[in-house]
Amino acid sequence: MKKHLFSASSLGFRAADAALLLFRLHLGLSIAIGAGWAKLVQLTSATEMSKLLSGQAVAGPPDWFVQQVAELGFTFPSPYLWASLAVWGELVGGLLIALGLFTRLSAVQLAVQFFVIAFLWFDAPAPLLGMYNQQLLFWAFVLVAVVGPGRYSFDYWLMHAAPRRPLSGVPQVAALASLALLLLASAPAVAQAGPNTVTMPELELLARPWPQGTLTYLDYRSNHLVTLPTRLIGQQTAPQELTLSFTYQEPNGQQVQGADQVLVAADGATVTWDQLPMQVTSKTMLPDHTLQLVLEGLGQDNDKPCLIRRTVLLNEAQVSVRKEVKYDGAAVFIIRNSYQFKI
Repeated sequence: MKKHLFSASSLGFRAADAALLLFRLHLGLSIAIGAGWAKLVQLTSATEMSKLLSGQAVAGPPDWFVQQVAELGFTFPSPYLWASLAVWGELVGGLLIALGLFTRLSAVQLAVQFFVIAFLWFDAPAPLLGMYNQQLLFWAFVLVAVVGPGRYSFDYWLMHAAPRRPLSGVPQVAALASLALLLLASAPAVAQAGPNTVTMPELELLARPWPQGTLTYLDYRSNHLVTLPTRLIGQQTAPQELTLSFTYQEPNGQQVQGADQVLVAADGATVTWDQLPMQVTSKTMLPDHTLQLVLEGLGQDNDKPCLIRRTVLLNEAQVSVRKEVKYDGAAVFIIRNSYQFKI
């Protein structure tokens, strides 16, 4: 059992083992901090950091990631469970790879995760010629699973250091690796401290006609979801202003008009949507070149105070805007309505 858990061997000369150590540190820390930690605690601003330190923030996978997991078909027993396992797998697995502990097992589980992302999630994955980060990460984890962690790892020490033999240079190597871990892990946290911002050019896809779409909303009277065919005509009506004009077709065939006004602050950190100021809490470019924006602001829904969140997804082929609300005292958001438009 020990041999299988801690299988590790030298590459033959120390320069190669040192290069593998640096590769492991970069690979493990980038996935642990940049993917796992970032999704787990959702640190998007200094304000969110203060929430985390004060114990007010709840660590868990973000809603957009849970939705992606559900869309992949991981719904039993719960997409939240699978999303949590994936996030913790990125965080813990990445740290273990960086340290060289349980390296092969960690690399295998991360390779499985990134196989799903790189080859099942993408519409046209291009297994050999695809040039995107998810596929590169998949092959990197495969490489580590096959080659192992090398000489400078805890796995190697556990396999080759006799219990009664002095630890020789292993503590120094472990100390250097731990120091590098702390230094590199602190850098992304500082980089995330600044506020997210959005510009009008990034929202230009909203400023055009989207003739085919739907509005799905929660009818509070019946507590049922209602879906209406909807058209959107977006226009930039001022340097920092968009007007989104909607045409809804009711079940009886009648057409109803509506409009939202979107104002982008000069610094880009705040978007006033339908007269509600909302902070840009997250801005992410997804692997399929979709811009994802998450906006949050305090307002009212159904005449009750609540936190309102809008998640906007924009690319050349489709646009979606999801509105969620979390009432005072509630633990989770509920979906209030969702717009979906396609070319």
